[in-house]
Amino acid sequence: MTATLTRETFETSRLMEFFSEKELSMQIGHDADWWPSALVKELVDNGLDACETGGVPPEIVVTLEDDAVRIADNGPGLPAATLGRSLDYLVRVSDKNHYVSPTRGQLGNALKCVWAAPFVATGEEGRVEVVAGDQRHVVTVGLDLIAQRPELSHEVHALAGDDVRTGTSVNIEWRGIAGCLDDEQGLPYVERLLTNFAAFNPHASFTWQTNGSSGTIPATDPAWRKWQPADPTSPHWYTVERLRDLVAAYLTQERQENAKARTVREFVAEFRGLSGTAKQKAVTTSLGLTGAYLHDLVDGDVSLEKVAALLAAMQRESRPLKAHALGVLGKEHFTQHMVDHRHVEAASVRYKKVEGEVGGLPFVLEVAFGIYTQDFEDRGSDVAVGLNWSATFRPPIRELLNLLGQQRVDSRDPVVVLVHLACPVMQFTDRGKGVLQLLRGD
Repeated sequence: MTATLTRETFETSRLMEFFSEKELSMQIGHDADWWPSALVKELVDNGLDACETGGVPPEIVVTLEDDAVRIADNGPGLPAATLGRSLDYLVRVSDKNHYVSPTRGQLGNALKCVWAAPFVATGEEGRVEVVAGDQRHVVTVGLDLIAQRPELSHEVHALAGDDVRTGTSVNIEWRGIAGCLDDEQGLPYVERLLTNFAAFNPHASFTWQTNGSSGTIPATDPAWRKWQPADPTSPHWYTVERLRDLVAAYLTQERQENAKARTVREFVAEFRGLSGTAKQKAVTTSLGLTGAYLHDLVDGDVSLEKVAALLAAMQRESRPLKAHALGVLGKEHFTQHMVDHRHVEAASVRYKKVEGEVGGLPFVLEVAFGIYTQDFEDRGSDVAVGLNWSATFRPPIRELLNLLGQQRVDSRDPVVVLVHLACPVMQFTDRGKGVLQLLRGD
């Protein structure tokens, strides 16, 4: 008689979504070889945002050792509560999700990936140290294979005197990470990454320290201003569905954290052009929502009809934001950067800026082109792209490479091309944000 198998139904904890190579690759959006680079980039993004929110010119320092990498900034410091919440793998913690704005990153899981990656990559206990203000946090990660759940330990140590630091320092211990952060020529990728960040952030300075090299790219204009993370978002950047998602997020927070109920008028006041009491009153009165709360927009679920009427009233009482207000890098910055840090002949620099609107969204597109000096003519082309002041791993705009080809610019030519796009909404064709889906007008 042939034996039969009676299959059991097993459960796998959702906590494991970050703790296998396959699952973590999906979360980060890149294969394991790219994890160190992706995490350094995310932490640089976070550092820049923190400094801008704190109102200080950013100073970013990346230190690479054989078995560790440290990313430090001079911002106000990562709040202990935010760090603690990031250790809960059942929720995603972010202050960017649901808001429509030209921000650097919106994953909402960067710290979760930082905790998990060293363990998943090496199979050894992962250890990450975070210093912020007067506290040093030590997070270690292991895995209970039988229970199929991660084991996280979080220790907090008080600092005093000279140990108290401004900003946030994140030190990731990862056996052999230095080799993982080399580029195709075996050179430290950190230097190239920070050079690209410097191209798109005139107000920031970047320093790298590795076993083989060190350097600093100072800010070209510490007073330069762009759209800030703390600036109110414009109601003209939202669709009805996006505004509904934001309302739903506020209501979820209200229920889960037993927070004070938010009125419709308080919600309206958060948007650009609607901070005045007369504007707020005009919006709520026209809809019969005087004294109403956000939860009054719920009719079983958040009512699309009510949200649509609210969005129309908010847009009617405010003006669209001009594209220029997003922030312009400018020819002077690009020229200085390319001459000082990319060996470009100043007289060869050409610059083009386009400001406009597509799909109801403002955008600023800037392109700079330059030719190497004679001493560096044997170098191949250097093409770098930035999206909302964040450097990308490789050009994410497919049309760009086609246009360069049409102009007979290939990888052997001694040219530098810098491209930056600022826009409140960036849509990608992949989770790793490798290919940008360009918005098109009607």
